[in-house]
Amino acid sequence: MIPSQVLAKVFDESQGKIQLEERHRSRTSFTTCGVDISWFGTAREMFHGIIGAVVGHRNAYKRRKVLHRDVSDGNTIFLVDTISAESAVPPRPEGAEKEWTPMRNGVASDWGSATDCLEPGGEASLPRTGTLPFESNASMLNTEVEFYHDLESYFWLAYLITCNCAGPFNMRRDW
Repeated sequence: MIPSQVLAKVFDESQGKIQLEERHRSRTSFTTCGVDISWFGTAREMFHGIIGAVVGHRNAYKRRKVLHRDVSDGNTIFLVDTISAESAVPPRPEGAEKEWTPMRNGVASDWGSATDCLEPGGEASLPRTGTLPFESNASMLNTEVEFYHDLESYFWLAYLITCNCAGPFNMRRDW
């Protein structure tokens, strides 16, 4: 019987056997709330949020040697105070200037595919993970995982959001 913690199968072509890769799923609850990065008010706010996520990603790698490895539009969020309609679409304050824009901070979420690069084997032994439209070119070629591959994923995130959103607050283009 296969343990419930085993979530992925890896096919070993050299031996023609299926080897099971052990993975553990865990959930953690936080009091921090967030909304999807596509709920931006202006392009300026969207890039501000992506830059915040990149800074957090950099800090995780530089301070703790942790790589996120799954950058996507669902894993990059704006921090909000509460889960409410006003948090998703912030109201314009009275007396605000014409150029006013909401400036919510962005963070990387869902660190479930993250890897601690200080563990034995390091970055060279990591399997390929990620969300396909946002993956770096090098990671699709199964090359050694590097810090800048996740940064390339943030580039693809910004590019695809600007191509697929017709306007603010999750107004998606109908292709």
